[in-house]
Amino acid sequence: MIKWIIILLVFILTLAVTAFVGFYTAIFLIGPHSDVLPDWLHIPVGIILLVLIIGIPVWFGRKTFHRFRHKEKNNLSN
Repeated sequence: MIKWIIILLVFILTLAVTAFVGFYTAIFLIGPHSDVLPDWLHIPVGIILLVLIIGIPVWFGRKTFHRFRHKEKNNLSN
C-alpha cells in the first residue's frame, strides 16, 4: 500500500514541476506575443512540450514502480 502512495506522490510531484516549467517554456516559445520561433514551428513545439510534460512524470512513475518491484523480488529471494 505504501509503495503505491510513494509512486503516486512521485508522479504528482514530477507532473507539477514539469507542468510549471513547461507552461513558462510554452509561453516563452509559442506564446501569443512571442517572436522567438517562426509561426510554422508553434504547433510541433507545442506537441513536443505536451508529450514531455506528460511523458516525464509517467517515466519517473514507472521507474519508481520497477525499483519497488525489484526490491520485492530481492526480498522474496532472500
